[in-house]
Amino acid sequence: MIGQWRWGWPVQGGEHSTVRNPWLAIGSAVEPASQARLIARASERVQEGNPPPRVLRPVVLESWERSAQAGVFAEREELPPRLTAEELEERRARHPLAAAMPLIRSLLVDVAEDARHIVAVCDVTGHLLWVEGSRATQRAALGIGFVPGSDWSEGTTGTNAPGTALEADHPIQVFAGEHYSATHASWMCAAAPIHDPEHGGLLGAVDLTGSFDTAHPSTLALANATARAVEAHLAALSAWKDAAALEAARGHLGAGASVTVVSPGGRLLGEDLGRRRVPPPTEPGRLRIGRAVVEAEQLAAVPGYWLLHPHSRRRAAPRAAASAADGAALRTGAASAGTAHGVHTGTLRLRLLGTPADAVVSAGRPLTVTPRQLEICALLALHPDGLGSGELRELLYGDQEVADVTIRSELSRLRRTLGAALAARPYRFATPVATDVEHVEQLLHGGDVRAAVQAYTGPVLPASESPRIADLRDQLHYELRAALLAGEDPDALFQWIRAPHGASDAAVARRLTTLIGARDPRRATAVAVVEADLFARR
Repeated sequence: MIGQWRWGWPVQGGEHSTVRNPWLAIGSAVEPASQARLIARASERVQEGNPPPRVLRPVVLESWERSAQAGVFAEREELPPRLTAEELEERRARHPLAAAMPLIRSLLVDVAEDARHIVAVCDVTGHLLWVEGSRATQRAALGIGFVPGSDWSEGTTGTNAPGTALEADHPIQVFAGEHYSATHASWMCAAAPIHDPEHGGLLGAVDLTGSFDTAHPSTLALANATARAVEAHLAALSAWKDAAALEAARGHLGAGASVTVVSPGGRLLGEDLGRRRVPPPTEPGRLRIGRAVVEAEQLAAVPGYWLLHPHSRRRAAPRAAASAADGAALRTGAASAGTAHGVHTGTLRLRLLGTPADAVVSAGRPLTVTPRQLEICALLALHPDGLGSGELRELLYGDQEVADVTIRSELSRLRRTLGAALAARPYRFATPVATDVEHVEQLLHGGDVRAAVQAYTGPVLPASESPRIADLRDQLHYELRAALLAGEDPDALFQWIRAPHGASDAAVARRLTTLIGARDPRRATAVAVVEADLFARR
């Protein structure tokens, strides 16, 4: 497609698109096949040594130049490099966008089948972590290696929407022959970058991909709107962690104490010391912020957050050190007084809704567990009589071929954390367990729908792919929506569509419009949700 040609020539007149947005490849009135032919002819003229025609957008030409400088060969036929299955699973498990996948699925994936599109989510390196949507299009995409784990960064694969969106840090649509690689000329893709609300840095991108004949300007709008919704969702999760950190800090210092907390990204919460952001501490001890000298102490209850207090309050250090030591003992399974395996018996609390920082709490102290261990805890809570390793394997992995020894190894590591709270033969909890899922169900079945909606902080383990947990996630979500739609509480309905997990729920928004007046300030939000749904279905 692109040969060795000189960059920097002036763009000439002639055939060109009428699209004004330089990041958009095709207008709604343009026939895709005709536009594809124009781009193909323009590319041929460039390879013959002619200046680029106007149909070749500057953002595309700049991407071609970066691709050439990166050493990408336009005519190569080999597929992009891929992560191993283990590497892919690890990246998925620890990536912040895992928490947003239910939202992305509700906004894009659910309608992608009818649109013959696939939805891809990549990390900041350009590796595709999730690829879902139209099965027929997924099968076709195998031919170009557009599959989970593959590297679609611009520097590896050349001009393409997810890779170029990351490189340019801007939403972009790439159409047909605008792709740098000749093997991608029959495709269209539109992607938008997603930023971390904590520090503003790139997390990855969300992409809509299909054959070039499915191209429409709305795909770029949908990708961009989804990226913004994901950022809002992550911001809400960050706000939840902020509140949890402040609550933990106040509990640590005592009622009425003035607290200052530093977030993982360096945001100051509470008393701002005259600033809003500081370099986050890297170790406990003395820290200077402007003219103030403070002591930094890790908040064990909310990993990544730091508690600051005046340097003169050195008497608080022993208490802080003891707290940190206790937390370390719990995390490593070191023996604690009164137990044989490092964990006090007592009620074990599981937070399974959304992505809380302290998902497992024992005797008032948070325990550090992996996502897989949290899934096991959830399944054991659902089956109080216990489960064998084979049953756990089936509930966790479904039809996937996974050896029992894998489950037993994970259970062994989990027992080092939970100690006597986890019994074996069958595997079960030997201590009372309370979950936030159970709390929501109790409120719902008791008829307090508004309180249930308020307590529902997000879908059950949104990143989990366990069949049993997915069933629970869908069931609880459905029961809440059904209760909302059957009721007449506008406050509960409005609270639902204001939450990330209900932000695209047009049915609930429509129900709200039937219960509030024309001048009610909540109507604007409800109408916006309904209109966004109509736009997405065009």
